[in-house]
Amino acid sequence: MAHLAFAFCCLVWGSTFILLERVTHAYAPIEIAIWRMVSGAAVVGIAWWFQARNFKLSRRDWAHLIFVALTATAPVQVIQPYVLAQGFGHGFFGTLVAPIPLLTILISIPMLGVWPSARQLLGVLGGLACLWLIVEDGFDRGMSFGLIALALVIPFSSACSNTYIKWKLPHVPAAPLTTTLLVAASFALLPLQLSTPALEAMHIAGSASAPITALPVVYLLLLGIVGSGVSTMVFIWMILKKGPLFAGMATYVVPVLALLWGTIDRETISTRQMVAIAGVLTMVALVQSGSRPAVALPGSEPLPDVAPEPHLAVVPTPEFAAPNSHVTQTESQVA
Repeated sequence: MAHLAFAFCCLVWGSTFILLERVTHAYAPIEIAIWRMVSGAAVVGIAWWFQARNFKLSRRDWAHLIFVALTATAPVQVIQPYVLAQGFGHGFFGTLVAPIPLLTILISIPMLGVWPSARQLLGVLGGLACLWLIVEDGFDRGMSFGLIALALVIPFSSACSNTYIKWKLPHVPAAPLTTTLLVAASFALLPLQLSTPALEAMHIAGSASAPITALPVVYLLLLGIVGSGVSTMVFIWMILKKGPLFAGMATYVVPVLALLWGTIDRETISTRQMVAIAGVLTMVALVQSGSRPAVALPGSEPLPDVAPEPHLAVVPTPEFAAPNSHVTQTESQVA
């Protein structure tokens, strides 16, 4: 059963990028973000009702959740479809989820006061060097510096938000935490969605002549209900049943599946891109195989286990998976 759950999460998160690219042909980034989060929140909210309905968020919890929703969740959910809509292919952007575990280790230094071991530090530096190869490949494809910088906000923001959740909200169960984040981020985007001049000024308004057929609607529902909702709960179930290392192996599969979908879709997959993603995944393997614990400052939290947050958030969205009372933030992390 656990292996089927693992295959399900990898398939969903690895397929997020091509589905999201298809949806951008019919919907604007803000519309996609809101519908994904609302439908995902509906599914996870049902789980909250049945599993943790007695849990109540404190005022301080609400403050932290709204902060994460405004600074990380909402922006990333808009940035992801925006960069995919620029026509450079979904396979390229799918590879950017791979460094999230390594960035999480790096960000844990200032945020959690935890220093990585020598093996972890080597993995982080090596992974960032490989990430630069992906960036150079983007320049070769004709991407502007601004677009690549915007795309890199996604893994960096995911790592920051997940580490912040580990720091400030380790006591909040996954279902209420995820539901609240998605709902708060959706409401934050509504004023912008209702302001056509603002959308046009930011160049994120949808085309009024874009045809809307049944397939984009189906894809959007899949991205929200399955990608942001069901897969998050399945991933957390895997952590509880098999542990974070087993679940975290999705780090290896998601970018590979994203590249595979790119190949099937006849996108150009360069040698540099293949070398870079192989290098990043090797560094993740190096970090995960280490047995020496990280060095923590007195009174600090232990370094989070290395695990992905799919998409998207990338992945995605695993990017909203969060801890319950027994699961650390990065253990439940995603496209």
